[in-house]
Amino acid sequence: MSSDPSQAAALIAAKRAEVLAKLARFQNSNAASPRPTPSPPVSTPPPSTQPATSSPVSGLSLSEIQRKKNEVMNRIKAGGHQINQRAAAPPPMPLDSSGNFDLRAMLDKGIIPKRETELKANTRLVSSPSKQSPTGSTKSTPPSTTSKPNTLKIESTPESFTDPTKNPYYDPSLPVNNAPKGRRARTSLRFVQPGKYIEKANQERAKAQLERLKEEVAAKVRQAGMEAEMDISDKTLKKDPPPVAEWWDVPFLPNQDYQDLNVHVVDPQQLTSLITSYVHHPVPIQAPSEMNGKPPSRALMLTKKERKKLRRQRRNETQKDKQDKIRLGLLPPDPPKVKISNLMKVLGDSAIQDPTKVEAKVRKEMEERQKQHEKANEQRKLTPAERREKLKSRMANDQSSGNEVAVFK
Repeated sequence: MSSDPSQAAALIAAKRAEVLAKLARFQNSNAASPRPTPSPPVSTPPPSTQPATSSPVSGLSLSEIQRKKNEVMNRIKAGGHQINQRAAAPPPMPLDSSGNFDLRAMLDKGIIPKRETELKANTRLVSSPSKQSPTGSTKSTPPSTTSKPNTLKIESTPESFTDPTKNPYYDPSLPVNNAPKGRRARTSLRFVQPGKYIEKANQERAKAQLERLKEEVAAKVRQAGMEAEMDISDKTLKKDPPPVAEWWDVPFLPNQDYQDLNVHVVDPQQLTSLITSYVHHPVPIQAPSEMNGKPPSRALMLTKKERKKLRRQRRNETQKDKQDKIRLGLLPPDPPKVKISNLMKVLGDSAIQDPTKVEAKVRKEMEERQKQHEKANEQRKLTPAERREKLKSRMANDQSSGNEVAVFK
């Protein structure tokens, strides 16, 4: 049924005024209490300027008005609780032993918000358990048709990473390997077999006993005076006993035994036919050292220092003989050997009277001595033909005294 629109509008205005009055009283009570900040006024919707449409009066019943009132009160209470939360004092900053901020403790208390990861490699696919309603009925989610395994996917290296223009820190000399390192295979347990070390100990004892036997045999050999090359190593092969008759004596033994020599006499004609025809006696040749008598003794090899000493001694002896002949008058004395360095010491006053003439004379004598020395060296030199003849004669003399041969085994 319908009523007059003017009556409905009057009823709505009355209820609105009642609600605003209650709201004002609530705000006054909050202002009287000791609170740091007053509660913000609740904004009410402005009255509609549109004409009210015809609606049933049952839509504006007292129960509906009471419900709206309760909603407004709940919103006011929620706003006051938020104000109280904002007014609460912030928690103290945690500090470490050195007096600095402890970031780990701040992260645990929630002062620093945790960053949620967005990488698929770090997420876990955890299936949510079935929820059970308070009434006992279970709500199970339908199984997914496409289940993805929880595996780590290795992405390939992007081109921008290996591009030097985009990545200045990339080193082309270093290899880029995306493959994960393989795990080392787990080795199984290896137990010691029973008697393994006992067998090793027995082998060592046998080896030590063999070494003692070798030392005893070597000592007996030395005591017997047989210091020769006797192989007593464990690698020595056991030789077979000697045969009854050697193969080269078998044709002369009827029974192939050396006892036949005492019974049967060997025919010399048979020996001649079998052995003598193969015997050859070469013509003996006397050794060259025996032909020329006893070989001369070899000269003693001297060092370079010793050869210089002998040469110096021979030169001193020759100079001494020459000086003796000069003293006896057999040889004229040598002219003084004047040089620029001993010019004043040898000539004395004559060099002071005309030094230019004396210097020219001394230089001329020095040149003559140098030329004479070079001429003597040239005269002592042998021509190539004379040098070859000298070498041939030396080789002939060496062969006449004997040939020395070194023989190695």
